[in-house]
Amino acid sequence: MLYHTDKTVLFFNGKFKNVNEFKISPFNQTLHYGYGVFDGIKAYKTAQGTHLFKVRRHFERLVASAEKLGIQVPYTSQELINYAYELIEKNNLNEAYVRPLVMMDKNMTLRPSDSDHPNILMTCWKWSKYYDNNFLNIKVSSWRRVHPRTTYIDIKIVGHFANDILATKEARDEGYDDALMLDAEGYVAQGPGCSFFYEKGGRLFTPPSEKVYPSITRYTLIEIAKQMGIEVIEKEFGVEDVIHADGAFFVGTAAEVAGIKTINDNELRLKWEDTIGHLLHNRYKRIASGKDTNFLEYF
Repeated sequence: MLYHTDKTVLFFNGKFKNVNEFKISPFNQTLHYGYGVFDGIKAYKTAQGTHLFKVRRHFERLVASAEKLGIQVPYTSQELINYAYELIEKNNLNEAYVRPLVMMDKNMTLRPSDSDHPNILMTCWKWSKYYDNNFLNIKVSSWRRVHPRTTYIDIKIVGHFANDILATKEARDEGYDDALMLDAEGYVAQGPGCSFFYEKGGRLFTPPSEKVYPSITRYTLIEIAKQMGIEVIEKEFGVEDVIHADGAFFVGTAAEVAGIKTINDNELRLKWEDTIGHLLHNRYKRIASGKDTNFLEYF
């Protein structure tokens, strides 16, 4: 993955600068302890120009997430939206993945300081596909998702994602494409950085919103499915339910809609092309790229 060249421009604290000019303190609290939040937004090339899909919701979530940790972002959502579009333009991209990060400055204690001012970093790069294909072989991970009573599970806290890396590493070390993670009680939760759906008898099932990360892409897919007349049921379910499913898929900003072929070496009943997931994959791509304007929440 090529994240930058010597000509790459990034946004940092109100200014655009060359990537080679960027420096942070080696005593940065976010670097050492993971105290910070981030988000991810995907820009698509459309007939009307570059469009950041659901950009307002993403930046509103970023600001709200920071506030939940007691961090005050010094920009409005609209200002961040404007900076994001300018950043893409300065990097001569028409399709991109934008990564805003709210991070603290030098502070080697575990105490947030009232005098601390957060740093706002925003980068972008061309990231066409998160997964190499839509026929994923996944493994139920031995690593569980963090318990909702130990931390906030509804915001993208930087340090949380070591949990996802452990699950992905375990799966890939054993020859799988990625992992499926259970919650602390043993119910199916999600993939690393992705929401999970499975299909059975023409209906879609996904874990309850309060038990998993409230993904914008997950919400979008639920709304698209309902618009298409597909029933979506939010409920708790176990591994035995999903390994006998007709189909299954991961969704996320970077992953979009990625089909699953096997779970713990159990092949799902339908071919990817015959599943609801495949229909939603095609519809989502058309909506995000501006080719289908019948969806109400394009922005």
